Amino acid sequence: MQCKPSYSLYALLGMLAAPVVVMLAWSFQTQAWRSVLTLTLSATVSLILIAGLTRTWRRFVLFHFPLFALGVIYTALTLQMGVVPGRAMALLLSSSAPEDMIGAVRVSGTTWPAVAIILMLGSYLYLASRLPTRRIFSRPVVLATRAALALCLLAVIVVAGDAAEVIDGLAINPYTGPLIFLSADVPRARAELRGALVAKIPYRAHRTGIGEEVHVLVVGESARRDSWSAYGYARPTTPYMNSLKGEAIFLQDAIADANLTEWSFPMMLTGLAPQEFDVTHLRGNLLDLAREAGYSTAWLANQDIRMATMIGIAPDRLEYRADLRGNINGRHLWDQVMLPAYQRELTRTGTARFIGIHIMGSHWEYYLRYPAGFQRFGTASHLNVLSIFAANGDANRELVDSYDNSILYTDWFLQQIIESLRVIKIPATVTYFPDHGEDLEPFDGEAGHGQPRYTPHAFELPAFVWANDAYRAAHPEIYAALKRNASKEIRTHNVFYTVAQVMGITWPGDSMEKSFASERFVPDATRQHIAGGVLITRPSDAKPASQTSSVAAR
Repeated sequence: MQCKPSYSLYALLGMLAAPVVVMLAWSFQTQAWRSVLTLTLSATVSLILIAGLTRTWRRFVLFHFPLFALGVIYTALTLQMGVVPGRAMALLLSSSAPEDMIGAVRVSGTTWPAVAIILMLGSYLYLASRLPTRRIFSRPVVLATRAALALCLLAVIVVAGDAAEVIDGLAINPYTGPLIFLSADVPRARAELRGALVAKIPYRAHRTGIGEEVHVLVVGESARRDSWSAYGYARPTTPYMNSLKGEAIFLQDAIADANLTEWSFPMMLTGLAPQEFDVTHLRGNLLDLAREAGYSTAWLANQDIRMATMIGIAPDRLEYRADLRGNINGRHLWDQVMLPAYQRELTRTGTARFIGIHIMGSHWEYYLRYPAGFQRFGTASHLNVLSIFAANGDANRELVDSYDNSILYTDWFLQQIIESLRVIKIPATVTYFPDHGEDLEPFDGEAGHGQPRYTPHAFELPAFVWANDAYRAAHPEIYAALKRNASKEIRTHNVFYTVAQVMGITWPGDSMEKSFASERFVPDATRQHIAGGVLITRPSDAKPASQTSSVAAR
């Protein structure tokens, strides 16, 4: 049965308008008025320009098809993520394999919307193919077009006062936004993943030893020392770590340089101390050092990949799984998603290897950081995304329970890392050092991290170095120095120099005094930290955080 051409045209025009209408409704709640007006203006002008180029309705709708397809996907992603696709999505697309993206769609529960989009696009092409060749610009259309252009001219005068909001308006337009995303955000993301946005200066590093070795750095997240039973906490949150007593070297006074990942992570990977840190002056990182010294490098991330690209991390191999369910509080994939890639790295032979692993660890929302099998302590039935700000009663107890469960899961994850290395015969090490700690409301009167002041639990960290028998035999002097320095104050920026020395890397400008794997190690006595983005001096009377194990045991 043939549809009347006018009905097909009305249906197609309705489809074309749908993404704009949806984005308008969304932007009224989230954007400035100039941005909303820019969206309306740019959508109107683009339709008129394309109509002028194509001249007939059939050519008009066929010309629009690729724009319509991009616009529908762009709108769906915006609604899914709560923000228009930008740098974060570009990095995700540029670093994830197609099969990972397909898997992310399935896991995120967006399979049916994807099917609906495919059906909509198919319907669009079907209806477009049935349109006759009819001219667009009849006399009424010409008059309407002139009126629209006159209004657009007035709108341009109104919105021109704020360039940033105009750009935002173009970005939320489902037909211009994808073009900006593909032509600007994606190329920039690819450059970031190559480390091209950081102007690097070679270290001129070399390796003092020879032979095959494996060294792993695990960067933890929001790990509170007083919640690890390996440090005396009453609950058995780290049974595996407890079993490593006497084998792993546990640092007794590890202190974070900053209480936010955005600052602590770069300092850990570059060796810059808080008082000298400036992200615009970064010129290299630990992976650059390792590659110069002949190491094969891999970076496995279940964190915001922008933390890595910000400092120019460009490994030989990157593992970053797509996650469309993530939000402002982090990714919703469990850290175990990185284990298959880790096992692949261990099977590579014939070269010295450095493997960096950046985990979600215990970042809020705690109850999303572990599988159901690790719900060992209490429940999380009263918790939601806002509980960390206003927990009380049952939610307060469950806040601690879910945090402790996340530590238990991290303990299991570290067990997988270490036990996989234990069976290999070549020298191998694992260094675990978190970015910062975490405050818990029932114990500290505040929650989370990132306050612009020194709060002990947000800075005091659990950390350790594990070395297999082959490494201890090959480098007894380094292992002995690690043990001797374990009770001294060790800061985030010391990790860069220490891991480099553990790997046998030297370079001009190396500082043995900053490596706790050296007999010449000198603890940082400045007491300076970055708290909430502000450089502060730790109070001279700051005492170690009080042990909370008896409270949590109740």
